[in-house]
Amino acid sequence: MNLLIIDENLMLNSKIKKLAEDNGYKAKIIAFFKEKHLSDLDEIKPDFILINLESKANNPMETIRKLIEKGYKTIGYCGHTRTDLARQAKELGAVFVATNGMIVSQLPQIVEGLRE
Repeated sequence: MNLLIIDENLMLNSKIKKLAEDNGYKAKIIAFFKEKHLSDLDEIKPDFILINLESKANNPMETIRKLIEKGYKTIGYCGHTRTDLARQAKELGAVFVATNGMIVSQLPQIVEGLRE
């Protein structure tokens, strides 16, 4: 299982990557996602793309839209009070939206649940 993490928050993205790798997934972080990275996704072949919905550097909603248009499954995450961002991501077609706490503690359960 390949996961791509789009998040410039070093503390958060490193926790997610470690949890993923500790559970047998391959994980790659792209801190600052740019248009050129879209072509790299064929090489990475992510099963799921996780994106921090509170990113200041990555325009998460536009990125989600582009990823979904290309057929990628996206999982958004944000602080528990940011229901506005969670709603927007769901409306765009994210397969799941989690709180930051959920993503760093329940990532394997979330991913396995979405695979079924």
